[in-house]
Amino acid sequence: MITKRKTIATLVLVIIVGVTGVIAWQQFHQPKEPIAGSMNVIDDVGRNVTITRCPPEKIVSLVPSSTEILFALGLGSKVVGVDETSDYPPEVQERVNAGSLTTVGEYSQISIELVVGLEPDLILASWAEVQRLVVESLEGLGQPVMVLNPKRFDGVLADISLVGKATGQIDEAEALVVDMQRKAQEIAEKTQGAPKPRIYVEYFFDGGYASFGSESYADELISIGGGVNVFAGFSGQYLETSTEEVLKANPEIIIISKGKMSMLCGLTPEVIKERPGWSEIYGVQNDQIYEIEGDLLMSRGPRLIEGLEKLANIIHPELF
Repeated sequence: MITKRKTIATLVLVIIVGVTGVIAWQQFHQPKEPIAGSMNVIDDVGRNVTITRCPPEKIVSLVPSSTEILFALGLGSKVVGVDETSDYPPEVQERVNAGSLTTVGEYSQISIELVVGLEPDLILASWAEVQRLVVESLEGLGQPVMVLNPKRFDGVLADISLVGKATGQIDEAEALVVDMQRKAQEIAEKTQGAPKPRIYVEYFFDGGYASFGSESYADELISIGGGVNVFAGFSGQYLETSTEEVLKANPEIIIISKGKMSMLCGLTPEVIKERPGWSEIYGVQNDQIYEIEGDLLMSRGPRLIEGLEKLANIIHPELF
């Protein structure tokens, strides 16, 4: 595969442009004070969503990252329903176990009946194929469902601002966005003149090896953190690669995205070291194999910045 190298100068510019765009959007499109009563917002897929009770008192989240955003903005007490995969912050599962928070089904199998029965003032959903039908069904029933579908880091920031606007937590959202922007910019500036080691990330194996392409959050975080994703030349989010391709890429650092998929297949540093031929790889020879919680590399919420910080510390420990 052809490795697509991204210069850190370009990344700094992208971050600055993203920052400027989000701030401008906040200044010119968001009210300075929460609006009481009805509000219309445009979501990530261009839908005009009417929230008849604003600020909303009862919110349902169908996506873990949306749940994370809501709690980060201090709205945990207003969340009345979540999907079964929402497990952060820990308070979510604590409330579910205590019976004070309702689960409305798995991410891909949401119960419309349960959602509607909670009488929400606002529903946050995704635009993945499995949830698109849910969104359309809820919309057809007159439910106020807003889609969050960020593509890159600046999209996550914009979504945090959008949720802040829709819920009346404008100041809280702005503070969170500014903090995330500052941290990302500081990391980009620190790594600007540093060498860019080749990074390979794996989250699953089953014959082939599952990694990330140029349209993934992992790719963007690696670039900001001062490295080069060895499969940045792949145009999608995910890819399946082979021993031959990994040997050719010869990554200097190998990272395991630790989560349900990696645990399911038993992916560990020891397994990687024992693979036939992999002892020739620089990262294996020099024991540069690390693990990072997968949610931090793929989150569409505030924890994305934590993933960036962990990656930067692995890629350039001498700078952090």
